[in-house]
Amino acid sequence: MVRCEMLAPFYSACPVCNETGSRPVVAFQELSYGRCTGCGLIYKREQKPGLGEGYEEKYFKHNRAKYLSRWDHRVRKCLRQVLVCLEYAPHAKDLLDVGCSAGYVLEAAQRAGLKATGLDYSQFSVSLCRERGYTAEYGSLTQLPFPDASFDIITLKHTLEHVDQPMDGLREIQRVLRPGGVAFVIVPDAAYYKIIVMPRKGRSFRPDRRGWQHHVYFYEHNLADACARAGMQPVKAGKDIFRSRLAKGLRAPYEYARFAFLWAWVQVCRLTHMRREIQVIAQKPRADAQLAAPHAEAA
Repeated sequence: MVRCEMLAPFYSACPVCNETGSRPVVAFQELSYGRCTGCGLIYKREQKPGLGEGYEEKYFKHNRAKYLSRWDHRVRKCLRQVLVCLEYAPHAKDLLDVGCSAGYVLEAAQRAGLKATGLDYSQFSVSLCRERGYTAEYGSLTQLPFPDASFDIITLKHTLEHVDQPMDGLREIQRVLRPGGVAFVIVPDAAYYKIIVMPRKGRSFRPDRRGWQHHVYFYEHNLADACARAGMQPVKAGKDIFRSRLAKGLRAPYEYARFAFLWAWVQVCRLTHMRREIQVIAQKPRADAQLAAPHAEAA
């Protein structure tokens, strides 16, 4: 195993379940990853000091054209995801997108009739969204600059793996959600075959690719568990979600056929480890449900 005396501890215990035991996954001179012996989370154990410096410049500033490319395709994809959120929060009026990038989700939310707000740790992304006419704020997932119960839907797409305290971030999501609201979380899938078969050759861990920016890799079960630990109820994991809002009139046969194909495809991807990302929808308990629990215990 490759070792380097200059590596400094990154996590001394699993950032989700706090288990201190871990098994080695992969190691480079600049960093190493381990797998939690408790919940199975893959997390960064050590990293060379200064490896992540200049994050904004590396990740955003030289990629403006990339972020604006295929705009229509990206917005259509985001619109499908927003409509999925509305299946679980049908009375939603507003949406917060954490890690708003160029504003794809914000545009999609507006098309769905929602008031949209973006938040990003990158001043570049915030400025880009504002230039395009969207509401966007600068801030961190672990310290959201919003009051309690501010939004009905919060989307978190490929953001959680970049945060060094993912549970703090999920607790902030729970705090800012209104009762009955939903969080839509997408992260890379730790069960992806390249992570399993070629950890040193794939892009997931290499320090010159995603290793310097990705701190954790979730499986479906421990992402759902992390949401539950943060006070939200996981209601769906996976992309095979039926969009009943669109299954009306002449569109109904298409939606049923689409769901059947999607369900079959998801099963194939799970069995063959071809799925690159996982998504979980988690709901903040409604106020009436929270009040019902003590009565149930008393009974």
